[in-house]
Amino acid sequence: MTAVVLHRSGTGTLPPCPEWLAVLGRDPVLVTDVPGTGVPGAPAGYSEVRHVGRYASADAETTVLDLARHRTVTAVLALHPADQVRAGALRDALGLPGQTRDEALVLVDAVAAHALLGRAGVPVTERADVRRILDLYRAAHVWGYPLAVRRRRTPGREVVAVLRDETGLRAFARGGLTDGPVAAVPGLMVEPYGAQERHEGPGLPVTDAVSAVLPPDPGHPYVVEAVRRPGGAWRVDGVRYRPGDPRAQVRAQAAAAARAVEVA
Repeated sequence: MTAVVLHRSGTGTLPPCPEWLAVLGRDPVLVTDVPGTGVPGAPAGYSEVRHVGRYASADAETTVLDLARHRTVTAVLALHPADQVRAGALRDALGLPGQTRDEALVLVDAVAAHALLGRAGVPVTERADVRRILDLYRAAHVWGYPLAVRRRRTPGREVVAVLRDETGLRAFARGGLTDGPVAAVPGLMVEPYGAQERHEGPGLPVTDAVSAVLPPDPGHPYVVEAVRRPGGAWRVDGVRYRPGDPRAQVRAQAAAAARAVEVA
């Protein structure tokens, strides 16, 4: 049974996954964009290494799907947040057990997390997806100014712009966006901007409530952030993937697939 390990360049030395997976009897195959014939820091033990030149494209996915035509792939393993989403999509496509793409997306996409938690009744901060300039005007109408435009799929959710009034909104739109209902703004979100008290981790009713919606998973650990404005109540501000012990994560992801195979 083959376990595919996804590893992208720029994320440090490749963990010794073959060593970690040996106890589970897995045949590891590496899919990576690290150039050359070898992988710096890679231990022995991979039965095959597939190099992908355009890792950010769909080439990594098609490489895994091609492997599945020649091998019995029973697990897809990943540690990088973006690769977690990719691994989830591959599990969906191959009918493998473990975290799905939608479940993985919640840990890297702030808007997706808010939508899921909000539907479950967990108090969350105000936040909206931005796909058109009109979405910014709608946010200004509902929440007023100032507004923060942020990246929605980066760990730090970096602030792209602070819109303090309509003049600032128009300037932001002119700076690189096209006015109109079809102006695309990929990967952004908007929310009210201002000073807030912050809390990270468990210990509050709102943060503890998240575990009922997103059960703790040693293969995909996450951290919950909450905020409150002066005089206000605590609300969940973010749920994001936070890498832990890589050996424990890799083994947990592989073990979940092994348990499913045993039950079947």
